[in-house]
Amino acid sequence: MSSINRSRQIAIVGLLSAFSGFLQISIAPLGFMLFGVPFLHDISVFFPLLLAVWIIKRFGGASGVGLISTAVVLFFRPTTILVLSFTLSAVLLDLMAFSIRHQVSFKPSNVAMVSGFTLVSAYVAGAVIGFAFMGGSAWWSLAIWGPLHAVGALLSLLVTYPVMAALYKTGMVTDLGPSGIQERNVRVSGPYNCSAELGLWA
Repeated sequence: MSSINRSRQIAIVGLLSAFSGFLQISIAPLGFMLFGVPFLHDISVFFPLLLAVWIIKRFGGASGVGLISTAVVLFFRPTTILVLSFTLSAVLLDLMAFSIRHQVSFKPSNVAMVSGFTLVSAYVAGAVIGFAFMGGSAWWSLAIWGPLHAVGALLSLLVTYPVMAALYKTGMVTDLGPSGIQERNVRVSGPYNCSAELGLWA
């Protein structure tokens, strides 16, 4: 099936960007304070990005979410320039997803491809953050901080796929195969109807 129309693409990019920005501002710092690892930040970034790839199915969807969410974060927390690394990873994810025409499904081969794209994107972001923003050595950035972000990306996948399955089961989408998703009108009853990294956060 072809991707959704342009007006809905813009709306979804806006919603996912705001969602990602909110998560990065609120949840990501909490993760550093409690655990000292970037896992919650990775989930805050890649969960919305993967949804963008799945729903929009066109190049520019994930990149747009990455760019706008970065702008949102920098607006509220101007010192957190490390989020520029996640803009790079969003574009990288978008480019790699182009090789599978931005189709996301539960086919094992597709899951493996999408997982690989996500892990690589997160690893690159982590390595850049470690070296450029945290002052770590190249070895530490590539061998420690990059892999930690890759683990966070894995957790993002473990969050995203169940959410996609749940949306499928609600009947709001009718296909989760290699051809993408099909939208379905849902009538809602009732009166209303509706169709250190931690230091850098201081």
